[in-house]
Amino acid sequence: MKLTIIAPSWDQGWWGGGRVLAPPLVLPLLAGLTPKDVNVRLIDENVEEADVDAPTDLVAMTCMTASAPRAYALCDAFRERKIPVVIGGIHPTVMPDEAALHADAVIIGEAEPVWDEVLKDFGANRLKPRYGYDGHIALGGFPFPRRDLLMARRYLTINVVQTARGCPNDCSFCTVSAVAGRKYRFRPIDEVIEEIRMLSGWIGLVDDNITGNPRRAKKLFEALIPLKRRWIGQGDLNMAKDPELLSLAARSGCVAMFMGLESLSLENLRFIGKSPNIGKDMSKAIQTIHKAGIEIIGSFVFGLDGDYHDVFKRTVSFAKRHKLVASQFAVLTPFPGTRTWDQLESEGRIFDHDWSDYTMSNVVFNPANMKATDLSRGQRYAQRSFYSLPSIIRRSITLRGKVILKIIVNSSYRRVLSKNKKKGLTLGIPKE
Repeated sequence: MKLTIIAPSWDQGWWGGGRVLAPPLVLPLLAGLTPKDVNVRLIDENVEEADVDAPTDLVAMTCMTASAPRAYALCDAFRERKIPVVIGGIHPTVMPDEAALHADAVIIGEAEPVWDEVLKDFGANRLKPRYGYDGHIALGGFPFPRRDLLMARRYLTINVVQTARGCPNDCSFCTVSAVAGRKYRFRPIDEVIEEIRMLSGWIGLVDDNITGNPRRAKKLFEALIPLKRRWIGQGDLNMAKDPELLSLAARSGCVAMFMGLESLSLENLRFIGKSPNIGKDMSKAIQTIHKAGIEIIGSFVFGLDGDYHDVFKRTVSFAKRHKLVASQFAVLTPFPGTRTWDQLESEGRIFDHDWSDYTMSNVVFNPANMKATDLSRGQRYAQRSFYSLPSIIRRSITLRGKVILKIIVNSSYRRVLSKNKKKGLTLGIPKE
């Protein structure tokens, strides 16, 4: 039996272009769950275009909202050849009826508890229209991802590891809690360490908030220290108030944390439910984390209902002043399955329902306090200003060192901006 597992591309706007950082973890995860006698091929369209004429017996498609149109086109092409298609991922989970129009079976939620059943049903020629699991599975005892099937040379790293799922914060614009649940579920630490021991080079820990449960995070970091690996993860500002947690993170090899800072407005933070940032002195927390030797990649969202025209310059000034190693400036995007979608759709403010535009770089709704064009221009201004050469130099030269690494990281972002400019995506400076 030949099985092809595909992650379709969605190379638009700010989030497209440049060398691919890492593969979608779901590809090698599904391959690891598949019996050894099945011939599995993994295709990440960010590095290799799918060939709809290639020989295969079954196709498994995974997609997010922005990649859904491409996923559906591929599904339709394979089904024209009478190749059965199973589709899953975030978007099919929240839009199963839509996904069912393009596939023989839809997996709703996590694939691990149903994947064996899917394969057995396919072998018996009795695929069901829907597969799902009531609740969320315990994480433990699963095979390791089949990284050997990836085109390793096309990525900066294939060493992405997940140690937990779920997030209790339930931010209004985020799909994580809707799909993975609001309760943290942890893999056994000994399994995580065993997997990391098998990898060489730096590690990307892709939990949505690896420091969200400080007690468990401390145990994990203590176990990582003897491995002497460098790693990057995702956390929140709460780690700044726990000196022991911060120290263990640094000693375990943490060099940078991606953090959803989201907004400088307390009104906005309360409205979206970003509880870890509410009531925090954001400046002081950033300084504390920096003093521990950990860089911060800050993520900000423009277009919230409390945003006005001055938000762009204020946010960029803040990110520059605190010398964030990198920043991502996203346009608020009403992903289906989120409270933001429910709000904006009920208010009639969403004017673009083409999922391929849901890249966090395209404005698909009418903001409350500015025109959609102003929001788009403001985002481009923030990107150009933050990643200007003078800004890069000033932010890279700090007492924390790592100057060369910082310049390399920022140069990669500049290359993305350059490619987007050639596509005509760079607009003007926002109004005062």
